[in-house]
Amino acid sequence: MRFTPAFWFRFWTNSFCLLLLAGSTWSLWPDFGAFPQMEAWSMILGYLSFVLIGVTLLIGPIKSWLPASWQSSCLTLRRDIGIWAGLTGVLHVLLVLVLFQGTPRLMILHDTNAPKADGWLGLFLLASDDGNPLPLPNWSMTGVANYIGLAAFCILLSLWLTSSRFAEKRLGGASWKRLHLFNPALFLLVIFHALIYIHSIKGEPHSFADFLWLGGVVLLLRLIGFFTTVARRQRRQTTSL
Repeated sequence: MRFTPAFWFRFWTNSFCLLLLAGSTWSLWPDFGAFPQMEAWSMILGYLSFVLIGVTLLIGPIKSWLPASWQSSCLTLRRDIGIWAGLTGVLHVLLVLVLFQGTPRLMILHDTNAPKADGWLGLFLLASDDGNPLPLPNWSMTGVANYIGLAAFCILLSLWLTSSRFAEKRLGGASWKRLHLFNPALFLLVIFHALIYIHSIKGEPHSFADFLWLGGVVLLLRLIGFFTTVARRQRRQTTSL
């Protein structure tokens, strides 16, 4: 195996991500002391996944302002951060499913009193109370937040499983790019999922600011990047005339 500069770049990128996640977890952990340990892990991992998804969206506009020689490194950086975002997001979902399948369950402060379906299906379905053996969709705020989270998870999982160059070659460049254009939609779904939980289900320790600050930064920089790209293309067209 050859230890090329590209290898070392990815090695240090992933090492930095691992240290950053460990440091962030250590910093956030005291705020989650009131929750069962597994639930605290699920919330911290979910939040870290959200932050990492936002970072992948920031790399695009930042890349457009850097010299062309940086382009390849930025793409590699975005791919590796995306892999960590997928890993933390998948672990968040798995812990939630384990919590609802057994005990302890999640601490939900405000929820409907309607009986839920058994196990993790209770995240999405209500037990029928009229003799109908089929469960009913849970359209409470909890259920809506969970449906949004399920949609976000499906997108996240598809992006995570296709984050390798092998997957890109198998799908074809055009199909792979179309799939990964869902990243902004994923980011928005995670924001809505989190805000519903904070507002109607579980207000602490997270707050609106924990999610809206990064959403605002991503929106601002991507808008600046968009208008910068448009202005650059117009200058090129004017020069070529």
